Amino acid sequence: MKRNPAIMGIIAVMLTVGVCGPIIGQEQEQKPLPTENFYNKSLHYTNKGIAYMYSKESGGLETITGVPGSELGCDKPECHVRSCDACHALETDGKMSYSLTPAKSQEVCARCHPVEKDDPDVHFSRGMKCMDCHTVREIHGDGVEYNSYNQPGAIETTCESCHTDISQTESHTVHKGKLDCPTCHVMQSTTCYNCHIDARLAKIKGASMQLKNLLFLVNHDGKVKLGNFLSHVYKNKTMISLAPSFGHSIKKEGLGCPACHNTQIVKDIAKDKFKLATWDNKKKEIKHPEGIVPVLDGMTWRIVPLSYDGTTWTPIVDPEQPIIHYAGYCTPLTGAQFAKLKVSQGKKK
Repeated sequence: MKRNPAIMGIIAVMLTVGVCGPIIGQEQEQKPLPTENFYNKSLHYTNKGIAYMYSKESGGLETITGVPGSELGCDKPECHVRSCDACHALETDGKMSYSLTPAKSQEVCARCHPVEKDDPDVHFSRGMKCMDCHTVREIHGDGVEYNSYNQPGAIETTCESCHTDISQTESHTVHKGKLDCPTCHVMQSTTCYNCHIDARLAKIKGASMQLKNLLFLVNHDGKVKLGNFLSHVYKNKTMISLAPSFGHSIKKEGLGCPACHNTQIVKDIAKDKFKLATWDNKKKEIKHPEGIVPVLDGMTWRIVPLSYDGTTWTPIVDPEQPIIHYAGYCTPLTGAQFAKLKVSQGKKK
């Protein structure tokens, strides 16, 4: 068969464009290789959350201390995951390699995120591990430098990823998707009370108290969620920081309606009589109520700021009113939300 010169010419041109074209184009459009990877913007790498919450730019503790976070050790190297080796390094016969195996191990996460051996969480008790819920994107980042894991978009893990049938339960449908699952299903949350900054700067240990069985409600990312309450003292200045809380002590059975609705705490807040803490001068200790505390803008926080010398707690005379810091992209409940909490729901046990 004779070859058609015209057809052969077309094929030659196509081959030239198809093969050589990209090569030429690559030479013309070649960009320098990146010197960093997007992991460098991840929260594991930057550990930005603590510094952001503390900073005066976000209204944090630096506002009353005037001490930069760098002087408090907020940028300690051991709090940052600077390289892939921390999670992925695997040694075999004296030689190193990268592997997914160690990164999936609970022990690797527990180096920085410890879990108590007797943790009552329903997931841990059944052998689940951190990476059964958390995603690779959350660990490695997505190229966006988030200020905190509380910043909307930073965390994508949800209970609904596994529990796809919760919409069929009345206690879920009644809240119309506006109540975060752990708000009813968490068993416990620790409240850090009276973190004494003066004492901590002086390297005095034990300069804070833990109040048990107190849960706080805030708004975050379109839902009512549990909030962490932290009170701080610096000289005679005080600050209350509230931030979304993601507790891991989850139980199967949720709280009943009376745990939140028309409680004594709700009644006291409505009458502006709520006292978060009182001082027992005889026992030299803080007394506090137990239950769920709705956080409202402008509510009066009756607390007892204390000084600490390493052994003794003493009420501060004439302390300044606490500055309220809504951290972690949270906001207080609205008047309409609180009005619903003042109405009795369900049956008391």
